[in-house]
Amino acid sequence: MRLIDNSNQQISSGSTVDLVKNLKLPGIMSLLGMFCEAFKELRASGKVTPNKIETEITEELYYYLQMVWFDKGTKSLVPVHEKSHGKKVHGRGKTPTIDLCFRGWESEIYFGAECKILEDKNHRYEYYIDEGISRYISGDYSYKCPTGAMIGYIITGDRLKIINELKNRVDKLSNSSKMKISNPINGFKEHYESTHKRITGISPIDVHHLFFCFT
Repeated sequence: MRLIDNSNQQISSGSTVDLVKNLKLPGIMSLLGMFCEAFKELRASGKVTPNKIETEITEELYYYLQMVWFDKGTKSLVPVHEKSHGKKVHGRGKTPTIDLCFRGWESEIYFGAECKILEDKNHRYEYYIDEGISRYISGDYSYKCPTGAMIGYIITGDRLKIINELKNRVDKLSNSSKMKISNPINGFKEHYESTHKRITGISPIDVHHLFFCFT
């Protein structure tokens, strides 16, 4: 299935306005479906083991995402690994770099996915929220797009316990909806959504949470 097949819903190449306007639920679900297909291929490969670090897993996921995209994608968007947001105006270093995204002609308009390892440890939950969801809320990520994604890699521990604990913490965020289970994506059931009022950028933003379990 291509990104959007209906002739009256196609995303126009090179048009930033059309990308934001037309990247609605059918397109988003198709992009999420490609992440899920890439995950299934990666899990089947056996490459992800408990000693893998986050960047190594994301590199492998991106490899399989490209394979899926070449087979089923549309020319109006391309997958990007570690998208740069440029250097900060003040202070040291650069702005946060989102792990994966689909972008069109305009680099500031994209559908992004931030990836984090999740396990039943306090610092892992905090990292997922502080260095992931919070960057969408602040506008550091996807400030011109009303939708984004978080991908949680579960490589050790009890999947349901980890997801439920993360949900409890997301539910306590201010100016946010509760994290609720969402529609399955081509049989993939660990799909949740939460909505957050943003400090800057298009508000609110809907965040799709995909939990990729390798245990």
